[in-house]
Amino acid sequence: MNIKLCIKMNKKSTTNIDAAEVEHQKAKVMSLENALSLTGFGKYNFSLLVVCSMTLQAMGMDLFGISFIVAAAVCDLELTMQQRALLTATPLIGVVLGAQAWGYISDTKGRRLTLVLSMSLGFVFAALSCFSPDWKTMAALKLMSSTFTSASNSGAYTLLGESCSCHSRGRAMLLCTCALMCSQASAAVVAYPILPLEFSYHIEFLGITFNSWRLLTAVMAVPCAVTACLLLFFYESPKFLASQGRYSEALDVLKGIYACNTGDRTDNFPVSKLLEDEENQSIVLEGCFLRSLWQQTAPLFRSPLRKDTLSLFYLVIIIYMTGSGFILWLPYIMNNLFIVLESGGGDGMNLCSVIRYTEEYTLSGNDTAIGEVCNDTIQETTLFSAMIYGALASSSNLVLSLTCGGRKRLAMMCILAMSATSAILVNLVRVPLAGGIFFFFFIMCALSMGLLSVYFVELYPTSLR
Repeated sequence: MNIKLCIKMNKKSTTNIDAAEVEHQKAKVMSLENALSLTGFGKYNFSLLVVCSMTLQAMGMDLFGISFIVAAAVCDLELTMQQRALLTATPLIGVVLGAQAWGYISDTKGRRLTLVLSMSLGFVFAALSCFSPDWKTMAALKLMSSTFTSASNSGAYTLLGESCSCHSRGRAMLLCTCALMCSQASAAVVAYPILPLEFSYHIEFLGITFNSWRLLTAVMAVPCAVTACLLLFFYESPKFLASQGRYSEALDVLKGIYACNTGDRTDNFPVSKLLEDEENQSIVLEGCFLRSLWQQTAPLFRSPLRKDTLSLFYLVIIIYMTGSGFILWLPYIMNNLFIVLESGGGDGMNLCSVIRYTEEYTLSGNDTAIGEVCNDTIQETTLFSAMIYGALASSSNLVLSLTCGGRKRLAMMCILAMSATSAILVNLVRVPLAGGIFFFFFIMCALSMGLLSVYFVELYPTSLR
């Protein structure tokens, strides 16, 4: 009887050991998403968040800093209003031109490599633009620099999102948007001590005079070079590596992230193999560049992604037309507003009337207005207003990232509704200062850019991001 009982106990014990061993083996083979969740959120993710934020801010300073540079270079480059408008809009043209190409390069060559290459070349062209002898040369160089730096608009978000677990991904990407929101404020902070400097060095072989606005142009290019160097210290996206079939490299990256976050050894990472994911496997590209580009793009407009693609692209167009487009004109509009307020005018005017009044006031021969333009100066209140907008936008985005959680759709609806209402009030309210405040809230639709980036990462497979 005792012998039988012992045999049964031994069999039961053996069964328990086998079951535990099976569970242990299962724990060592996981999908990449589950394995990524085991790395936690620590020093590596926080450092990557900071560097990706710096990358976005470097891009933002390259795009939005042009508005301060153009305002200060009006006399030196002898800019007409049409030339000024074209030069201010040039960086956005570069973003549009580079978006598709950089998306393709990022999907085929890697997120980190794309960012390092684009920010390095962007720095070169942005720095060279400070030596522009005329507005056409400057427009060409800024077009090139913005075409390259625009890669970070999607690349930085993607690298960060694919290096964080699903639990912290959305919040990290929204926090990253704070840097983009305050990029124009950062440009204003840099411009504040530099633009008033009174110096000039004639460079004879270029036929230019190097002065404060050219120095500002060079200084604003430096963050691009800094972020390109810092990105070299981080891993490639593990999801990109897996999408290329490089699962062993992806696992090594996960082990490195785990070790950095926890302080533990890489050997103690509880995953020894990653499950292959055919859905996120990269498309095999054949033929010439244009053909492979089509093969990479066409799936976005096929079922089941067609509806999401059209919806997101529509939102991107609306938000970038209003947010990024009008943010570029913030210094010009605020400068006109404060000129009118200081002159004692503006009674019964909306914001559009203020701009028209200032132009007529300048053309009619007012010495004060002409003096400000010909001296290449920007009012301090204009710089302060850009700083206030950046602080307001970044703090709002910070609150949004900490509170919205899974309510991204509701948050986006509220932001767009506020922006649309403010756009109507800008035209209706006949108080210039109130019009300026409503203009601030109108361009706050840029807050939705971070939310859109989360949707792009969550809705599309890795191979199509």
